[in-house]
Amino acid sequence: KYLIELGKLSNAETLYMELMKRNPENHEYYHKLELARVANTEEDKLKIYDEFHEKFPRAQAPRRLPLNFATGEEFEKRLRNYFMAAIRKGVPPLFVDLRPLYSDSSRGPVLQKMALEFLENLERLSSFDADGKELEAPTCLLWTYYYMAQQYDYNGDYTTALEIVNKAIEHTPTLIELFTLKGKILKHAGNPDEAVFWLDEAQSMDTADRYINCKCAKYLLRANKVQEAEEMCSKFTREGVPAMENLNEMQCMWFQTECALAYQRQGLYGEALKKCYEIDRHFTEIIEDQFDFHTYCMRKMTLKAYVGLLRLEDHLRSHVFYEKCARIAIQTFLQLFDKPMKDSEHNNEINADNLDPSEQKKLLNKAKKAKRKAEKEKAVQEQDKKKKEMYNKKKKVDDELENSSKDELIPDKLARTENPLDEAVKFLEPLLLLACSHINTHLLAFEIYYRKGKPLLMLKSILKALEIDAENIELHSCLTRFLDYIEKNRTSINESTLKVLSLSMPSILKDKTAMELNDAFLEAKANDLKAVATGSSLLYKLNPGQVDKSIKLLTNMDPALQNVNIKTCTTVLQALTNGDLGAEGKASSASYKEACNKAFPQATFFQDKPSNPMKNLVGQVEKLSIEN
Repeated sequence: KYLIELGKLSNAETLYMELMKRNPENHEYYHKLELARVANTEEDKLKIYDEFHEKFPRAQAPRRLPLNFATGEEFEKRLRNYFMAAIRKGVPPLFVDLRPLYSDSSRGPVLQKMALEFLENLERLSSFDADGKELEAPTCLLWTYYYMAQQYDYNGDYTTALEIVNKAIEHTPTLIELFTLKGKILKHAGNPDEAVFWLDEAQSMDTADRYINCKCAKYLLRANKVQEAEEMCSKFTREGVPAMENLNEMQCMWFQTECALAYQRQGLYGEALKKCYEIDRHFTEIIEDQFDFHTYCMRKMTLKAYVGLLRLEDHLRSHVFYEKCARIAIQTFLQLFDKPMKDSEHNNEINADNLDPSEQKKLLNKAKKAKRKAEKEKAVQEQDKKKKEMYNKKKKVDDELENSSKDELIPDKLARTENPLDEAVKFLEPLLLLACSHINTHLLAFEIYYRKGKPLLMLKSILKALEIDAENIELHSCLTRFLDYIEKNRTSINESTLKVLSLSMPSILKDKTAMELNDAFLEAKANDLKAVATGSSLLYKLNPGQVDKSIKLLTNMDPALQNVNIKTCTTVLQALTNGDLGAEGKASSASYKEACNKAFPQATFFQDKPSNPMKNLVGQVEKLSIEN
């Protein structure tokens, strides 16, 4: 690298040639060799890769990298050879390998057309060629099915993807990858329950595979089935110890993060916060554990590792696991600030007095069912308690002292905190210090300061976010609400603060009202449903009299729009049903839900009565022919 920068290209070429002998799969070596040989044209680059393909015929890199820059017939020829060789060999991650080509406007269509032709020829003639001269093994059709299902899933055609993966399952019902792929397609199609069913089928085919076990547990958590996910993970945790406790001890943060998200979706904010605090404690423990290594590193004179350790401590909480946990915690605290938790038992007693006898009877039956369920849960908890007692007896005294010094995390207490915004700031501060280059950090900061009524801190968050991504859709919501806040509270803000705001106001906001900014945004982003959803919600908040226009914009299902997907439509439907657009919005939610159900027939969120995958699919699995 330094030789190239110094202009000593021949010396650099010699060194890279030696490095190639050690590892011919390193992509960086090839890119640097191109620079060393001054290979600027497509022809010169291809000569390099052909040379190393002859030297290392089993290496994949010399055959794959030319596909990134080759064009025309040369690209088609190399792609055809590469694709056919991978299918014959049975390479499961072939689609993942070629997926970057789909985003290329010239290479993507060629790849899609070629894959479709191969599938048609294999189904009709058992050959890649249209003349059928060279017959292929039956496994070629299987792996082509597998590839094409992923291609249609990538394009959002979930119905066709399911049809193809079902053909593959009929062809070879013992291949685990097919069941995991079907679960993945169903997850993308918005049916998490059926996705869980197929992942469970895959897991049952190889119970010793830890990867499939973890994948199934993750799908269970995405379907809000925390207890089942814990039972799934217990197959690989320590015996005699509750799985959740053992996973916490092992600092299994991906599991705890998914648990927190599941609890948050279910409205169990105390449980979600408990998981977030557990993850936060993991990072504190990691920092404390580093002290043991200081004297060791100095004694052994491992200075390089020691410097790496010190740098790790400087930005430890910039890790993606902490960022996720902090985001969940902050969002939960914001939700608790907007809608504080109430005493449910007291509310039930008050409401029961106002009900008629039939409703009181229903409420009584519901209470009896809840009591029976609570008794079952209590029995399970008692068993877990016994396991914990056995486990605690085996633990060392030092560990007991260490754990006793920590405050116990009680979900109900966490959810009923007196100052949710102050607690949210505790999670925000490390992000502002270590993850300040991520726009989500400043968007979350704005939400906190907006509720605290801190205009200068709001402005600071906005300015930082504008530097990172001025076109961010969520940022527009912050900008509009900031202008609206200043307009409505100008009389209560002191003069010195107003002066600072005026001098520091970004150019995009100067001499504009919140309504003018939002109207311009809606006009500029009229072809993006996600942006329109944000703008129309703000339109209603700024001017409730335009509710009809807001609902019309929000419920537009024109296929020509961008981001007309399950995620965006789910957000819109939630906004309508939650009353974010008033009574008129609630009234239009039923028709919008029906339209979404037609557009996304697999998505259970848009269905009135989601089907039970266990009941509907068990008999069909036995026949290995599933109709979706």
